[in-house]
Amino acid sequence: MAMLDTPLDDQELEDLSNFLESIEDAMSIEMMDGFFAALVCSPDLVMPSNYFKYVFGEDHEFETAEDAEKYASLVLRHWNSITKQLIEGEFFDPVMIETEDHSPGNEWAIGFMTGMQLGGEEWNDYLNDDDQAGVFVPILMLAHENDPDPEMRPEPIDDEQREKLFAEIAVGLPRMYKYMAPFRASALPRHEPIEPFKRTTRKIGRNEPCPCGSGLKFKKCCGKH
Repeated sequence: MAMLDTPLDDQELEDLSNFLESIEDAMSIEMMDGFFAALVCSPDLVMPSNYFKYVFGEDHEFETAEDAEKYASLVLRHWNSITKQLIEGEFFDPVMIETEDHSPGNEWAIGFMTGMQLGGEEWNDYLNDDDQAGVFVPILMLAHENDPDPEMRPEPIDDEQREKLFAEIAVGLPRMYKYMAPFRASALPRHEPIEPFKRTTRKIGRNEPCPCGSGLKFKKCCGKH
């Protein structure tokens, strides 16, 4: 059985991709990859119970417990492999797939921007920081490549430029992860120190009358417990 941080192999990626495609409101495997990349980088911790409904669709119900266990495990492994890449490396390998409806990178970038909306307000500050915002340019270009609003669309992207955008994303994601690290650290739950117990009433002597009114000594009444 594969460990939870083992990257999905080609067969597992195809299996998960086909399963997601069979669900009307689910993300594609490419969109999920971009979505997870943003969430892993994000300042806010987003739990599987929150992101599963985006991946599989809010109203999706698995037909069998076996399917639920299998595909939830594949999704978690992909999440963990993305996390491992961003923690350990200077290079991120995004999943980009060409389809009949989309050029490679479009859905990845849309998924990433969806993750930004879910991952915390600090993304807006990062995006609006003139000294840092350049890292978002390739993502924004791919996300708006087929935007219905002509003013939002970039100039046509040829194959050579597309590969360049992918390369910029590959080196830009680890930078984003490091940039957000202080925000993630400050967002971790803090445990309040446990105060030592302090008695607020006078200690009752064992040979004193029990305060319950029984007439017995405390040691032979409530003090026995």
